[in-house]
Amino acid sequence: MRIVSRRFFRLIILFFVALTLLFSLGGVAIPLARPIPVEAQTVSTCLNRVNIPTSDLHWAYVPEIADQLHTEEEYYYLAGQLIANGVVDAGTCPSSGLMSSGYANACGMSVARPTVIVVQNLLNDPILQAYEDVGVPPVILKLLIGTESQFWPSAVSSTHYGFGHLTNIGIRNALQWNSDLYSQVCPSGSDCASSYSLADQILASLVDTCPACEYGIDTAKASRSVNILAESLLGYCSQTEQLVYNATGWYSGYAVDYATIWKLTLMDYNAGSQCVYNTLKATFAYTRGPMRWSDISAHVSGDLCIRGWNYANTITAKYFDFPPTEN
Repeated sequence: MRIVSRRFFRLIILFFVALTLLFSLGGVAIPLARPIPVEAQTVSTCLNRVNIPTSDLHWAYVPEIADQLHTEEEYYYLAGQLIANGVVDAGTCPSSGLMSSGYANACGMSVARPTVIVVQNLLNDPILQAYEDVGVPPVILKLLIGTESQFWPSAVSSTHYGFGHLTNIGIRNALQWNSDLYSQVCPSGSDCASSYSLADQILASLVDTCPACEYGIDTAKASRSVNILAESLLGYCSQTEQLVYNATGWYSGYAVDYATIWKLTLMDYNAGSQCVYNTLKATFAYTRGPMRWSDISAHVSGDLCIRGWNYANTITAKYFDFPPTEN
């Protein structure tokens, strides 16, 4: 019994010596499959402008003044609308400056170009103000408008409306995810998110063309429309945050960075939530951790999703030469 007791005592001493050495050397790192956040995300990833890669600052950068958003694109659809609506006289051009598609021909563009440049920059102040009020990156908002409507806020085929070519299902989706948007555009006590007719009324209010107005656009209404479009995009970003969580089980701030959540938002806006969810799920199965845009890009599949991915890349491609000096 005495021998057993001594052996036991020695084992106890050896155990504590080993434990002391372990802590003195800094312990042992036990690898985990992934970090497990123990607290809920408190700041929206859509608004948390931290750790922005330098390679994305050309679009994530916030200009100090609206004039820094100046563009001089030759928008042939916009030129055609300015000619067709009598804002620009291209009577000296073949076919009065218009092609059968409604776009300007080369001569029409030549005549309309000065006005095209003015019109595409009418929204620079409202776009920058929308960043202050809503938080949507101003370059995304400007280039999305250029891609969707070429700055002509009409109704196209009675399905796409305003500067952002929002659709009925699109505005209703945004309303579900942004309570501020809901309070701005929905009559008290109504359910705009499920009402097709009420959504149509909201969309109709985004048509800001005006035959009697300078440049054919009601600029006072246009400022409101830019704000509504920004709120709609923020709604899509909130939905995208939820899609990240649904696909990964991680809060979005742990899974993707600011630049990536906005690229995913553009993909959602163009191609829909199912594409984003499927892509995220496939990507996370590979990374088992935080996802970069390059990781996500490698797991996009299907024509619709590839279209949405291309859309996001087009809008966030380098356009402005902003200095990457701050977040």
